[in-house]
Parts: sequence; C-alpha cells; structure tokens
Amino acid sequence: MASRLKKPSLSLVGLSTLLFNRASRRLLVLWVSGLMLAACGFEPIYRADNLSAGVLSSLEVPDSRLGRQLERSLQSRLRLLPDAPWAASLKIYETLENRQLDSQGVAQGSRLTHRLELALRARADGQTRLVDFSETQFLSRSDSGGDEVAKVRALRALAVQGLSQKLATFLESLASEPTR
Repeated sequence: MASRLKKPSLSLVGLSTLLFNRASRRLLVLWVSGLMLAACGFEPIYRADNLSAGVLSSLEVPDSRLGRQLERSLQSRLRLLPDAPWAASLKIYETLENRQLDSQGVAQGSRLTHRLELALRARADGQTRLVDFSETQFLSRSDSGGDEVAKVRALRALAVQGLSQKLATFLESLASEPTR
C-alpha cells in the first residue's frame, strides 16, 4: 500500500501538491506579483510630501492652465507663513518639439518639455536667487488626433507633478539651510 505524502517534498508530486494547495497558490501569487512590482520600479509611498518648515511667505503662480495645475499640486505640499524668510514667484514654460520626421516630413515622435523658473527673494536683504527645474517626456504619433491630445494632457499632468515634487524637495533643502 502506498503511503500518502503528509508534507510536500521537492519531488514532482510534492511540488504539484504545493501548487494545488489554495494557501500556497495565494502565497506564490503574492510573491511573484511583489517580484514583478519590484522589477518595474514601483516604490510605495510611506510619507506625505508636506513641507513642514515654513520657508515661503508668498508664492506667485502664473494665471494660466499650467499655472493653475501647478498651484493645485503645490497646495497640499506647501505651507505659507507670513514671517517666512523667502517670497517666491514662478514662471512655467511648455515646448513641444517635433522629432523623428519621416520621408514626407511628418513627425513620428515629439518631445514635450516643461521648464519651471523659480525666483526666490530674501525678505531680509532683498537678494534674488533664480532656480530652474525641467521635466521632459517623449510622445509617439498615433493615427488618432484625439489620442494624441489625451497623451499630451496626461504627460502635462505628469510633468506638473514632477515639477511640484522637485520644487518641494528644493524648498525642503532650503529650509535646512541656515538663514542669513
């Protein structure tokens, strides 16, 4: 009489028993999905991006679509205090450059660049400090004009998030600098 396997072994029968066990399958799926997420560059967020130190007393943002998007993105990250040492003004620029032209001169790809110009003015002595940040994305041409418009909007939103993250990180480093 054949004995039944009580513990799965590394034999073919043991591995098949392990894979057909419901709990083992769940564990295997979790392990493989974690491995795939780690390979794609996914990073979990463990903290909020709020700037705890009050660095800015005022922030001027351009009255444009990109400016309003940037302002909404920064509202949750920055805290303005009236007695903070710096006042800031922002300018944002967008350029769309056609690249990879085919034989008829039609662009097969484009480069979308967003540049954020930050002007910091020290309230104590009035000196100005200029800092630039940029985000670049690449876009391939599709047959549908609606798809291209949707891609540009999505890339624009990603660029604004990236620029606001870079700005918040810079202001965090500015908060740790000793003031004059």
